Amino acid sequence: MHSAMNTSLRPPSLLLLDDQPDYLVTVGEVLEDAGYSVLPAQSASEARQMLDKEFVDLLVIDDRLGSSAYGTDLLAECRGRIPGLGGILVTGYADLETALRAMRAGALDLLQKPVEESALLRAVARALAQTELTREVRYNRWRAQAVGGFPGIIGSTAAMRKIFSLVPQVAATPATVLIEGESGTGKELIARAIHARSPRRNRPFLAVNMGALSPGLLESTLFGSKKGSYTDSKADQRGYFEAAHGGTIFLDEIGEASGEVQVRLLRVLQEKVITRVGETKEVPVDVRVMAATNRDLREEVRAKRFRSDLYFRLAVITIALPPLRERIEDIPALAQHFLSYHAQELGRTIRSIAPDALELLKRYPWPGNVRELDNVIQRAVILAERDEVTLEGLSLETASTQLRDLLELLDQPYRDAAKAFDQRYFARLLARFGGNKSKAADFAGIDRTVLYDHLNRYPKE
Repeated sequence: MHSAMNTSLRPPSLLLLDDQPDYLVTVGEVLEDAGYSVLPAQSASEARQMLDKEFVDLLVIDDRLGSSAYGTDLLAECRGRIPGLGGILVTGYADLETALRAMRAGALDLLQKPVEESALLRAVARALAQTELTREVRYNRWRAQAVGGFPGIIGSTAAMRKIFSLVPQVAATPATVLIEGESGTGKELIARAIHARSPRRNRPFLAVNMGALSPGLLESTLFGSKKGSYTDSKADQRGYFEAAHGGTIFLDEIGEASGEVQVRLLRVLQEKVITRVGETKEVPVDVRVMAATNRDLREEVRAKRFRSDLYFRLAVITIALPPLRERIEDIPALAQHFLSYHAQELGRTIRSIAPDALELLKRYPWPGNVRELDNVIQRAVILAERDEVTLEGLSLETASTQLRDLLELLDQPYRDAAKAFDQRYFARLLARFGGNKSKAADFAGIDRTVLYDHLNRYPKE
C-alpha cells in the first residue's frame, strides 16, 4: 500500500469527481486509507465550488460527466484557473481520441476503468511527486489568503489578522496612509495590497525610495523638471506624480525627505497640484499617497526634523507592522513559503526544514525581519546538499554566530546569561558609536550613569 507524500505535515487533498455515488464512496475509501484527504464531487459545478473554498493538491476526474460533458474540458478549465494544479483522468473508453483529449487538457495520467487499487495509488503518488514544488508554493499562497492575508503576505498572529481586516476597509477610501515598521517588515507589500483592492487598482502603482536619492534628484523624480533646470537635463521630464495620475504613489522612507521636498509634498496633498522643477506652471494631479517609515515620525516632529502639518496630512490612516521577533508563530509558515518559492525558482528539490533548524529560526531575533528570513532561506536552498534545510546548512549563514550565541545564552542559568548578555550588549553598543558613551546611552534610552555602572560592573576581560 502506498502512503501519502507529506512535505508540509498535512495530507495531500484530492478532489475526486465522478457522477456515480457508489464509485465515489469506494474509491474515496481507498484513497483515504492511503492517507489522503478526499473531497468528493458528483458534478462539475460542485467541483468548481470546492475549488473556490478548499485547497486542492490534485484532481482525479472521470472523463464522462453525464451524456454530453467531458472531464477533459473541466480539467483544462481548472488548470487555467489555478496554474500548477495537476490532474488525473479516469475513463471507461481508453481509445486514441480520449488519450489525445487528455494530453491537450494537461492530464498527468490516464487510467482505464475499472482501475486497480494499486494502479490508482501509484498514479496519484507519481502525480503528486511531479507537482510537489508548485503545490507547496500554491498552498502557502492559499494559506495566507485563507487567514485573511494577501499574496506575498503571510501571518496568522492577532496583530497580522488585525492588519488584514484593516486593508480592505482602507482600500475603499481615498485616505492617505502612513505605514510604520522596521526595515524588512513588508511595508510596500501592504501598500500594494491596499492599492490592489482600491478603485484605483487598474491605474499605476509607483514606489519611490526617498532615502536612495539626493534631495535634488528626488525633487525632479517626484515632480518632474524643465529642460535645462539642472546639469544634464536635456529634455522636459514628467515626474512620478504625473506618471501615477489616477493611481497610487508610495513614498518609502518618507522620514528621509528634505525640508524642501516636505513643503512640495504638503502642497500636493493640500492643493492636488505639482510644479515641475524649473517651472511655475501648476499641473493638476489625481494621486493617492501612501507613505512608509522605519522612524518614529512623532519624535521627528517633536525634534522639528519633520513638518507637523505634513505628518498629520499623511497619517490619516496609520498601520503599524510588527517586527518578526514579535511574530514567532508566523516563522514556520513564512520559512516554508520562502523555501517552496526559492526551490521552485532555482529548480531544487528541497522539501522541508529540519526541526532543529526551524527551532533555531524561531529563536533568532531577526533584526532584518521578514526580508532577512527570506535571504537566509534563499541562501540555505542554494547551498543545501540534501533535500531539506538542515542546522548545518543554516550555519553557513552570516547570522549563524548570532543564532548560536543566542542559544548559548538561553541554555545558561539566569545570572550567567544576564551577565553574558550585558557584556555583549554594551560592548556592541559602544562599538556601534565608536566609543562615544553619550550617543550610546541616548540610543539605549538610559542615563549615562547607568551605562557607566554597567561598564564598571562588567569590565572587558
